[in-house]
Amino acid sequence: MARVLENSVDEKINSLLDKLVDPKTKSKEYAQVMYALGNELGLLLLQKIDASKDKIALASTVEDADFLGKGIIDVLEQNGKKVLLTVFWNKRFKPNEENNITVAPIIKEFHDEGYRNVDTLIIIKSIISNSCVVRTNLTKLIEEVNSGQIFIAAPVLLRGAINNLEGEFDDEIVKRFDYLYFAEDDKKNKDGFVDPGIGGDVYKRLGFESQNKKNRFIPQIVRERRYNQLKIN
Repeated sequence: MARVLENSVDEKINSLLDKLVDPKTKSKEYAQVMYALGNELGLLLLQKIDASKDKIALASTVEDADFLGKGIIDVLEQNGKKVLLTVFWNKRFKPNEENNITVAPIIKEFHDEGYRNVDTLIIIKSIISNSCVVRTNLTKLIEEVNSGQIFIAAPVLLRGAINNLEGEFDDEIVKRFDYLYFAEDDKKNKDGFVDPGIGGDVYKRLGFESQNKKNRFIPQIVRERRYNQLKIN
């Protein structure tokens, strides 16, 4: 089965998705495309978030924060929303190759002050395939943040990922989930990456080379917000 595009996908978004999967797209342009897709997701979120809700927490993985995450945040903040940022550094691995189960424990995290007291929670990921990273980060935040709306946003997801994710949570929590994405794929290539997905290994496409190097990286958006917090305090 071929890639399925959501009804909201226009020629502009489709072109951005094509650039992600193009192997000729270099890291700098790839990051710019992720930022642009973040803008588009931000516009969708503006239509979905209750107009009376102005306190929002956005949770990102470290590799997505400066690009996809910032793209969303910029649109929301330009439209009067206050967005508190959370960033997780996850180490994804298989503890037992025989059962093929993947885990993604959090090894480091950053939170803007006040992130627990929000109306709306947004979880973002460049792509959702087996959902282990999203599940880990969402589980932690659900324990800490008592928000009514929970949006799970990604440019691309693998068919079945939503069912896998929802199978890990109680029905009362699942009822609060709302998904935003542009494309759904239904197969993986021989290397285990969704095909066409986002063009392979997002760490390498963004220039991080490996997961370990990604986990030593501090996003610029985190540096700026840490600095601002220090000035306030």
